[in-house]
Amino acid sequence: MGGVSEADVAAAIGRIDEIIIREVVRTEASRHELRRALLLARQPLGVEAGRALPPRMQRLVDLLMVALPEPERLPSRHGFGRQNGTARHAA
Repeated sequence: MGGVSEADVAAAIGRIDEIIIREVVRTEASRHELRRALLLARQPLGVEAGRALPPRMQRLVDLLMVALPEPERLPSRHGFGRQNGTARHAA
């Protein structure tokens, strides 16, 4: 199975930054890895701090944390973030 395409990344995060999109593609991550990285990037800081991530996953999370607007990374008051709708588009 090949890595994600620029279209996959743009569908998941929008065309926020072409450099970020190209860097995500360069990781050769799968769609599953991209979805997981999106979920991790949207969590409050520190949730995953105790767990070591594989280098590719850490790179994806780092790239996505830079690319995503701040409100998208934080859960809403009701415990529902945009992650449910957005992650679905990455498939």
